[in-house]
Amino acid sequence: MIYIREAHPDSVLFTKVDGKELLLKIGQTDDAKSRSENAQQCAATLKLTLPTLIDKADNKVNAAYAGWPDRLYIVGVDGKVAYKGGPGPRGFKIDEMTEELQKLLKK
Repeated sequence: MIYIREAHPDSVLFTKVDGKELLLKIGQTDDAKSRSENAQQCAATLKLTLPTLIDKADNKVNAAYAGWPDRLYIVGVDGKVAYKGGPGPRGFKIDEMTEELQKLLKK
């Protein structure tokens, strides 16, 4: 997962912090430390086990891959987009993405 800028800054959400569920206001981030903290909270709240990276304050990854709203991508070893899912959450077709990953792994 690549954590990008906040889609809904100043939203109040239940999040996990140090194993506890808290109601917190999630603000927009403009530095790596704050964005990293939000990304960790997001991953913990959603119980994600996949590696999580953060987009820099310049938002280049978001701009390059149109990651907002949520999208699922597979980027090949050649750096090219091998799969682009539709806007989330209705565009999340995990079975379709898994099938594409399996095809790539067989190459």
